[in-house]
Amino acid sequence: MRGEGEEGRVRILFVEDDPALAATVREVLEASGANVVHAETREAAWEVAWRDPFDVAAFDVMLPDGPEAGFELAADLREAGFRQPILFLSARDAVPDRVRGLGVGDDYLPKPFALDELVARLRALYRRGEVRREVVRWGDVELRPFDRLVLRDGEAVRLTNKEYEVLALLLQNPGRAFTRSEILERIWGLGAEHASNVVDVYVRTIRSKLGDAVVETVRGTGYRAPVEPDRGGRP
Repeated sequence: MRGEGEEGRVRILFVEDDPALAATVREVLEASGANVVHAETREAAWEVAWRDPFDVAAFDVMLPDGPEAGFELAADLREAGFRQPILFLSARDAVPDRVRGLGVGDDYLPKPFALDELVARLRALYRRGEVRREVVRWGDVELRPFDRLVLRDGEAVRLTNKEYEVLALLLQNPGRAFTRSEILERIWGLGAEHASNVVDVYVRTIRSKLGDAVVETVRGTGYRAPVEPDRGGRP
């Protein structure tokens, strides 16, 4: 399952808590030419989505996090700005479930399903899917999500994993203010138990490497990346 006109493999985020089914599906998808990143829970999938770029996703609806965790994960990703196509896999085949799935996702395949059909549907979704931008630019700062790379004036800047993830969250949602608790939840995971000032610490280190203006403080709220850089100076 290679992307048309590109050398790389299609990247699939696959969320399924049944180990036997997950192993079988992963084997088939990888045999078709895809790269598969597997997660067993909503929380794990949320962290993977921010860490590993993907082109299309397949989510089980019922996960250890709850009977509708797949739907909830998809809604959270949409709210965060992810636009990659999402296919739901579920033994729940009632019309209300299908309607809800198509409301937050793009396709719905009841279990049990034919593996060939799963591959075909994911390929079709990839071909018509909208993905996050491969390059995000802000002034002289360039973010390349697929490579997890940050450049400034064309030179690579070394960031820690968490510094990168905080920066990516802000730059991929320009103008949107995130509270410290939102940043903690999105970067450190649902139910993360960290002091709120950990976000301030990471913002300070990002500014020290990329300039103060790349992350703007929103008083009483948190932080955001300005929609446009200050043209009077370096970000």
